[in-house]
Amino acid sequence: MGGNTLIQQRRGKGKSVYKLPSHFTKYRLMYRSLDEKEMKGSVKGRVVDISKDKIHYAPIMYVEYEDGTSAYLPAVEGIYVGKEVHAGLNSPLEIGNVLPLKAIPVGTQVCMVEINPGDGGKIARASGTYAVLMQKTEDKAILSLPSKRNKVVSIFSRAMIGVVAGGGRKDKPFVKAGIKYYYMKSHHRYWPIVAAVAKNAADHPFGGKHKRNKGSKTPLPKHGYPIKYGHYGSRKTGRGKKGQIEDRRND
Repeated sequence: MGGNTLIQQRRGKGKSVYKLPSHFTKYRLMYRSLDEKEMKGSVKGRVVDISKDKIHYAPIMYVEYEDGTSAYLPAVEGIYVGKEVHAGLNSPLEIGNVLPLKAIPVGTQVCMVEINPGDGGKIARASGTYAVLMQKTEDKAILSLPSKRNKVVSIFSRAMIGVVAGGGRKDKPFVKAGIKYYYMKSHHRYWPIVAAVAKNAADHPFGGKHKRNKGSKTPLPKHGYPIKYGHYGSRKTGRGKKGQIEDRRND
C-alpha cells in the first residue's frame, strides 16, 4: 500500500489545521481556585451575565464572588441573571451551587464534575448533559456518566448541582448540507467525512479499485515486518472451522 499518512493519523498529531482556534472564545470554563474558604465553609456569589460563544455548545454564566474572585461556568437549567449562588462545603443544595461530592446526596444530578480536587471541572460540561452520583465511600465517589458508564472520582471533587442548559440542541434536523457545512465550519470540525472505501489507494488501505466493496485486510506472516495494517500473525484465515479438512478425511 501507499506510504501516505492517513487522515486520522494526521489529526492525531494535534497540528493547527485540526485544532480549534483559541481566538474563537474568550472564556475558559473552570471553577475558582480551591481554597480554605470552600473546604471549610462557603463563598457567596451572584450570576452577573449569561452569554454564548462559538466553541461551547452550552450557554455560559459569569459569576462574581464576594471575595473578589470570579469564574466562567456552564449555565444550568433554571439559572438567571442576578441569582445568588454559593461555592463550598456548607452551600445549600440548590441549582448552580458548587459543592464537594462528599456533601451531595446520592442520586443527585450534577455537572461540571472534577476528576481530582482543584482541576476546575472536567466531566459533564456539554449542553443538556449531567452525571448522577450513584455511590459514595470514605474516599471515592461513583458517577453514572452521560455515556451510561461509571466513573470513579475523589469524594472531595467539586460538582455543580443541576443539568447543563441548552438540551435538545440536536432535535432539530439540519435539512440541508449547506447548513451543516457552516455549522461544522464555525466549530472547526472535520466535515464532510469521506468513507474509507471511496478514497484513493494512497490515502487508506480500503481505498482504490473504484468499487465500494471493502474486501479484507492483508494477512501478514507471524514474524513479518511491522506495518500499520493487516492481521499480523493471524492464527487462521478464510472460511470454516479449524481442522475441518482433517475431520472430513476421517469420515
